Amino acid sequence: MRQSILGYEQQFYINGTQISGVQSVDGSYSIKETPINVLGWGHVNKNFQGGAQYIESDQGGFILDENGFRLLQESTLCSRKKSDQFPESLAVLSAPLEGSFSINSMLVSEDFFLNYTGDNPFTGSIHHGNSYFGFSSGYITSHNVSCSVGQLPVTSTSIAVFGDIGGSPDLVENEDNSLLMQEDSFKVVQEKSDNPSDTYNAKGNNPFPEIRVPNQQSMSVEIGGDLEIGGGLAGEDGITKDRVTSFNHSINIPIEPIYVVGSSSAVQVDVIWPVTMQTDITIEVDEYSYRSMRKYLRSPILDNIAIRIDDCFGNNIQDYLVKDARFASETMSASTDGRLTANLSYISYYNKR
Repeated sequence: MRQSILGYEQQFYINGTQISGVQSVDGSYSIKETPINVLGWGHVNKNFQGGAQYIESDQGGFILDENGFRLLQESTLCSRKKSDQFPESLAVLSAPLEGSFSINSMLVSEDFFLNYTGDNPFTGSIHHGNSYFGFSSGYITSHNVSCSVGQLPVTSTSIAVFGDIGGSPDLVENEDNSLLMQEDSFKVVQEKSDNPSDTYNAKGNNPFPEIRVPNQQSMSVEIGGDLEIGGGLAGEDGITKDRVTSFNHSINIPIEPIYVVGSSSAVQVDVIWPVTMQTDITIEVDEYSYRSMRKYLRSPILDNIAIRIDDCFGNNIQDYLVKDARFASETMSASTDGRLTANLSYISYYNKR
């Protein structure tokens, strides 16, 4: 028995790039099926026709021997002999084969996952030793970055998989087109995949962006003012005097796969626009002016939001800029053993064009 596989022995890759700062990876798939049931028997299994004996006749058909009667069956209806193997159990798929992955990581460089938002599929896999578990044709459905006082920014990414999910040791093709596994100097022949073009081995040597770690002092959140081209807000309205204690910025991308008769995989995956962004900011109330709920009936409140994350030397790592975010909710919280806080929630919508 081998020892457990620890965290330092695992690496996660996307399209040939090893991702740094990963804290956890979860991948799963489920097969949804409906059993085939018939009247008078129940679920169809290998014993389904055990009560009826079939004998091959000279005419090429079968004679059914049941309760003393002999009924001649047409050969086109009885093409299977009793000796033929019958499935242990019969069921049909009730939904397409799909899976999901989720990745949680520290933001220790530019936000790598933003490059894969949209309708471009990608491959990912987690490796340990000579084995791996991965996916093909993955699409990001949500991406979230958050931070609070005393913590590093963290990201959380959800991926929908419309290709294949699986894993195995590395396979190489032999001269006779079979696949061989090289492990501990033994070669084991593996069956070919149903779809050879699909691969869920994303390992490669592509470089990851330079590691740059932020600290609490090198991050800023501003609301209001005009967005500058280089990031951040300009003007006095953009100066946030209230202390920001946490923020959460999420991108939600609706995905719709398209299936056709004769194909078990999605032939096309579309992004259903608009893409929705939600930004939640918690502040300790100082000079903050509360908003009026009824004012929304006259005119919605629109604000520009800039979240800037620099490294400890002041060099920019990542900016999250939201233009004309719609003010959606305001929550005030007060208690005897805490400070007065307010949580501000904004929603924005982005079209493809």
